[in-house]
Amino acid sequence: MSEPAILCCGEAVLDLVPAALDGGGAGFRPVPGGAALNCAVALARQGVRAGFVGALSTDPAGQRLAQHMQAEGVSLSHAIRSERPCPLALAQPVAGGTRFDLYDTGTAGAIYAVADLPDPLSAGAQALVFGGISLIAPPAAEAFETLARRAADRQLIWLDLNIRPGPVRDKAGYRARLMRMAALADVVKVSDEDLHWLGPGALDRLRADAPLLLHTRGAQGAVAMRGVEILALPAPQTQEVDTVGAGDIFNAGFLAHLTHARLLAKPLDLPEAALRAALAHGIRAASDSITRPGADAPGWKETPCAP
Repeated sequence: MSEPAILCCGEAVLDLVPAALDGGGAGFRPVPGGAALNCAVALARQGVRAGFVGALSTDPAGQRLAQHMQAEGVSLSHAIRSERPCPLALAQPVAGGTRFDLYDTGTAGAIYAVADLPDPLSAGAQALVFGGISLIAPPAAEAFETLARRAADRQLIWLDLNIRPGPVRDKAGYRARLMRMAALADVVKVSDEDLHWLGPGALDRLRADAPLLLHTRGAQGAVAMRGVEILALPAPQTQEVDTVGAGDIFNAGFLAHLTHARLLAKPLDLPEAALRAALAHGIRAASDSITRPGADAPGWKETPCAP
């Protein structure tokens, strides 16, 4: 397999999502999840060489996640294997979205450390994607911040804040880490929920730090902010079934468009038309995914052409 063009750095989690039981009643269905896994799989489906950087458990759940990524064509050459258990997340619908209760103490992902980082990093990787629960607490959070800092001079850094408040214990430390990483990033992606958690003034501060700030707004589409330039695009009307992983798939759609257009580079100097097309493709990919249960990304040829 060729070296991955984009490395997705962070967590692979077994999500337990609501499902009807065969005998009646409600239960949960195990599905692969985690921001890095979702983004890597979505990129692979979009025809981009993608790799996963992080820890995978050798227990049955972790093996299931590894097999899922390998079946989708995601490279695991930069993943480590651990005998510690696989992290689990219990997903339940609530007003305005999905609540995730994370069971991560002592898991393979939680104990990922600086010593586990790939060295050397793939020379063929053009971009690294960070975000999600892997940035919440040490040692994993310190490891991924260190990786971003090491790679920032050579590779494009994409940061999706993707904040999950439930597992956060050190709010000040977590906020400070996110802001340090935002200052390193070439692209920062935030959602309405992220901005609400960060509090007043967060959008202005992120906009001042990030060369390109992408603000996803669910059914309202997304906004790209670059200096004084603001570009807003709507989302198509769809029948929403499940929004889990939609942000990860937006990231993959945007990055896939840049990759196929041969515009993925550092620094990211996009003409306005190219920025519009990439933003539209990210929105379309995410909008397609929410019409099906789980983080089910469309293929490159399945994504409707962006206007």
